[in-house]
Amino acid sequence: MESPYVIILGTGIMLIMAMFIVLFVMYYQRKQIEQQMHVKDMEAEFQRKLLEVSMASTEAERRRIAQDLHDDIGALLSVTKLTFNALYGQLGSKEQAERLAKQVREALDETISHVRRISRELVPTTLERFGLPAALQEFAAKSNSSNAVRITFGYSGDENIRMEPKVELMLYRVAQELINNALKHSEGTNVHVQLSLPPQTFGMVVEDNGMGFKLEEVQSRPSPGLGLDSIEGRLRIISGKIQYETAPQKGCRAVVELKQFIPFDKTKKTDGEKVS
Repeated sequence: MESPYVIILGTGIMLIMAMFIVLFVMYYQRKQIEQQMHVKDMEAEFQRKLLEVSMASTEAERRRIAQDLHDDIGALLSVTKLTFNALYGQLGSKEQAERLAKQVREALDETISHVRRISRELVPTTLERFGLPAALQEFAAKSNSSNAVRITFGYSGDENIRMEPKVELMLYRVAQELINNALKHSEGTNVHVQLSLPPQTFGMVVEDNGMGFKLEEVQSRPSPGLGLDSIEGRLRIISGKIQYETAPQKGCRAVVELKQFIPFDKTKKTDGEKVS
């Protein structure tokens, strides 16, 4: 018959081994979970970097096209206009010829104007020189001149505070997309853009008084439309987020926030005019 001490000792050893096995399994599972989370974080970062590269390529292509429009097509049109002006001076007083020449000159002027406008829209020089408030105010003013919908802009905070150029560009593109969505789909009469800058907390709001929509229905579509994927993609690049407050016949209010606001250069002052 075995000694009770041997039984107790054996039982203790088995319990210790069982606890060790349980602890090992728990440790192994925890490491697996941490590894899975790490892999997910790496995948998310890879997707963000991929999206950032894609957006950067798009902006580079926009810049190239704008440069070509300005340097090549714009220059050719200007030379054509100068040549035509010289020809126009040789027409004499023939009434029909003068009328046709005037129409051609007006068409040339309009074409040159359109080329310059497209070039400026592809590459927002105002954004690069003066910052986000000035660029949004300019975009609102230009949209007002070509649309029946009234677009208003307001801001609070210090307009001299600049963000990293990439952040400003992404926010500008997001605002463009939201405003264009309102112009195309809201059927409203007014769109308001409100920008808040430090020393207050950063925030950007674009709201309209249109017919609104059911956000769940739009998001559940295979292709959401309204540029929602593009907007969210741009915001992911700069660690931003957007919330929509909307319902049928209630208009739409889009609120853009940044996870962290980092001034690009605290000592930098812009020489642009004050935006009001």
